[in-house]
Amino acid sequence: MIARSRVVAAVLAILLVTAAALAQRLSDPDTEYELIRAPLDQATAYESGRLRVSDVRVGSEIVQGDDHYRTQGLFVVVNVAAQATRRDAVVVADSRLRADGATYLSAFDPIIRAEPGFETSQDFVFEVDPARLDDLTLELWDQGFVYRYYQRTQTALGITPANARQWAEAGAQRSLTVPRNKLTKALP
Repeated sequence: MIARSRVVAAVLAILLVTAAALAQRLSDPDTEYELIRAPLDQATAYESGRLRVSDVRVGSEIVQGDDHYRTQGLFVVVNVAAQATRRDAVVVADSRLRADGATYLSAFDPIIRAEPGFETSQDFVFEVDPARLDDLTLELWDQGFVYRYYQRTQTALGITPANARQWAEAGAQRSLTVPRNKLTKALP
């Protein structure tokens, strides 16, 4: 009977320590990351590879195969490509689009994983308020539960207070085709 209670106590202690560590990790402020400025249309060092943000498009309708999604606002579509140039995979699991005073989450919650020697790309779609496009900045990262310190990229999309109205007008009544699948190709 004593041996059984010791085993139960040991298992319970391990579970409590694990639960406490997980709770502490989930309650951490979102400040323990390395910020990387990633210029638009340029591959930038990220994790153990490279990341490129390109092809910014705006529209009021998204077409994916037979599915059509319309918005009263504006869709902003950005292509993201992860390149695994070394022995480890490169992952982008979290994203958000930030504007002056607004944060937009991805409409389809994409995750990109590039395996070693390959590039994987996908369009990220955000539904935004056309009146709040100023200084749109895309943030990408992969924050896991196991590690505390990670890299986060920030890419300004080129929509400024001076040209935001032109972007909004260009996207009105415009349909954008967004592939469902990721595109993977071998690196040269």
